[in-house]
Amino acid sequence: MKKIIGYLLLFITLAGLTSCVSGDGRKGKPVIKSSNQGSGALGCEDDFFLLSTGDTCVTECPEGTSIASAEDLAELLEGEENESNKTIAENSIGVCIDDKITRPTDEIFIKKDFCACKAGVPDIINNCESFCASQTVDTPTLFVNTTLGPNVELNEELGSLDKWCNSEISDGLTGPACFLELYDGNGTSDLSVEIASGSNSFKANISSLALNKTYVATLKEKGSGSNAKSKSFQIRRIEYSTGNDNDEAPLKIMPISQYTCLTRAGTQVDAGNIYENAARLHYYFASNNNPPSLPPGDPFLFCHDVTRFGDDDSPLYDRLELIPQHMALWDLSDIRFADQNTDSRADINDTIQQRLLDDYGITKTINIFGLLTWPNMPNIDGNTPNLGYYMVPWIDPVSGRAFCPNQTHYNSSDKLFNILKEVIGVSTEGMYMAVKEAELLSNNDNEPVLAPTDIMIIRENLLKKIWFYYENNQHYVPDEITATQKTIHFYWPADVNNPYIRKSTQKIYTIRRPNELNVGSDQVGIPTTVSPADKRFGCMPALD
Repeated sequence: MKKIIGYLLLFITLAGLTSCVSGDGRKGKPVIKSSNQGSGALGCEDDFFLLSTGDTCVTECPEGTSIASAEDLAELLEGEENESNKTIAENSIGVCIDDKITRPTDEIFIKKDFCACKAGVPDIINNCESFCASQTVDTPTLFVNTTLGPNVELNEELGSLDKWCNSEISDGLTGPACFLELYDGNGTSDLSVEIASGSNSFKANISSLALNKTYVATLKEKGSGSNAKSKSFQIRRIEYSTGNDNDEAPLKIMPISQYTCLTRAGTQVDAGNIYENAARLHYYFASNNNPPSLPPGDPFLFCHDVTRFGDDDSPLYDRLELIPQHMALWDLSDIRFADQNTDSRADINDTIQQRLLDDYGITKTINIFGLLTWPNMPNIDGNTPNLGYYMVPWIDPVSGRAFCPNQTHYNSSDKLFNILKEVIGVSTEGMYMAVKEAELLSNNDNEPVLAPTDIMIIRENLLKKIWFYYENNQHYVPDEITATQKTIHFYWPADVNNPYIRKSTQKIYTIRRPNELNVGSDQVGIPTTVSPADKRFGCMPALD
């Protein structure tokens, strides 16, 4: 009987030891016990220490936790009360800590129907006439609608823009509040915003912003210090003209948007599509003339966010990687660009020519505005859409270098520029074409094939922040002289803060003349023998 009892006690003891290892713990090794729970092994050795338990080893960090960095660990284990955990951590391969709760960033998407109004008329360029007619604000006020990403919309603590901006969440930070951050190319400033309870829209007084200056706007939660942010968008205040005095008012300006389509290479199989690689293609459209959506049925080409909306496109979806005001052209709808006298040039050229003769007795043929046409979607059928009007580049007769006129030229003694000051009113910047480096895709037989050629239009003031020429394994920043003597490149998408460190997502683009890219005069609108040495092909209204 004693022998049986002895075996029974031994079995109970072994069972008790076995039960020390939970399902989350490492199998085959004892659970670590902190000093106030009894002695045990010094650490988890080749496994991870689950810090929140104080005594458990795991082979991998469970969901909701992650491996602590040295900085996080030093902060969490600071103080004498954490000495036992520190010992365990030092004798483990790593430490699993609870994931930090953070306010989602880049999950607030700006709808493209944002407007700014003052006294019933638009205060920015974005086709806001109808909207502003219903607004009674006397100060320039920006109205913005947003959509929420899933990490905001489905978050129980958030669920609206109002709560994303103003509600405290379990991140340990207090006093959240949103501000509209404006970047003008030189520095930033913040504006207060108003958000109604439970709303996904906001408004801001923008009377402090300068007219005819482009700002990059970003909604940021700065009150608590989280610095979570929305997607950015651009605004540009204007002095609105009703068009009743159209002949005297400066030519109307139209923002031009850029977006991306992805052409993917892969194989269709019964279980689904297998994608090996993809290439970006860029397209442009006037902000009042959105491109059509792509027809369904081609999973290898898309121009919208397929992760949010699925494979099939819709006219209601924003275009992929949309930049709403990538550049600006003169508006097609301005009646002065019509050819009412059928002399094969825009009537504004005749107006300037007649003004030169009437006001200054100067006889000179003027043909400085041309129509730019450009595809607004892949595989376009029929005529290529008209984007807007641009101006020819000018050549300095002394230096021989190209330029686009600004206020200095308008206020000079040159009579033509004096007239252009009244006709145009704004400074201009150069227009350049650039082609992407060659890329390979795979065909259905898994053989390499060249990806379609991607040509971008880039404006001068942005280009000069990111351009370079490359010699002796080094990047060099061009000046006015080397820009005409060297082959100029840039990395895209643009990173104006670190333009010469190539990121994994960036491709190399090279500045080329239109005729080097098989872009004919019928597309750029003005047949000309003038070919500036810096390869600009025109001038457009400057955005900054």
